[in-house]
Amino acid sequence: MTATISFDRVFDVYDSTRGLPPGISEQVTNTILNIVSPTSETKFFEIGVGTGRIAIPIAKRGYSYTGIDVSEKMLTELHRKLEGISHRLIAVKGDATALQFLDNSFDVGLTVHVFHLVSAWKQALSEIRRILKPGSPYLYTHGTLDSISTNLNNNQGRLTFQQRWEDIIASYGYPLPDYGATEEEVLTELRTQGASLETVIAAQWKWELTVKKLLEDYQNRVYRHSWHLTDDVFAKAIDDLREWALEHYGSLDYDLSSETKFKIVVVRNWA
Repeated sequence: MTATISFDRVFDVYDSTRGLPPGISEQVTNTILNIVSPTSETKFFEIGVGTGRIAIPIAKRGYSYTGIDVSEKMLTELHRKLEGISHRLIAVKGDATALQFLDNSFDVGLTVHVFHLVSAWKQALSEIRRILKPGSPYLYTHGTLDSISTNLNNNQGRLTFQQRWEDIIASYGYPLPDYGATEEEVLTELRTQGASLETVIAAQWKWELTVKKLLEDYQNRVYRHSWHLTDDVFAKAIDDLREWALEHYGSLDYDLSSETKFKIVVVRNWA
């Protein structure tokens, strides 16, 4: 199996830290269904299905849905959430670069916040193209959250915070590993392969956040930016981050809330 980041270590907090609010989840589901106009025979497929934040709402509507993920614990959580629900959702452990499905098996393909974690992402794209029926749409979302700081004068949002963290760990000799692709790399590859791309904003909402809450998430190693660090280096780095945050923002109550978008790139004329 090629290098892919597993979310086993955060399966129990994944939904609380990366899940969509109930109303927003419904908006995203409705947008996806409006884009693809499914019938009772439509078969959905998702790489990186995780805990089912995209899959379960669609499966609850009665559609056939197949997903794979490298994390057994994330899949266990997905199956737990499905208990007592009537559905046609199959979720199994699998490798995105070697899918165990026949050519032309599915009508809709999805990936949400995945390809930055897969080193052989071009091979994964090739596999998606192979298993999709000719003319089928592929829905690509690089990052679930596309945030714009509400403090436009200072522009001191999560990205500034993350960049400082990356600078700190790099100073200790542990730069953030470059696992997979950027959004633009994926979109460029799709265009090169002849695909037409359309951007759709499925939902927009305000994400409430303070410096204190973000520090707590980093302290709890919620995000992959710290998973490659040894415990001793992590302890030093988090102290550095806390010291910088207090100096930079002036207060742990500093508002980092952002207007957040769920952006889908609809890929057509490809599969």
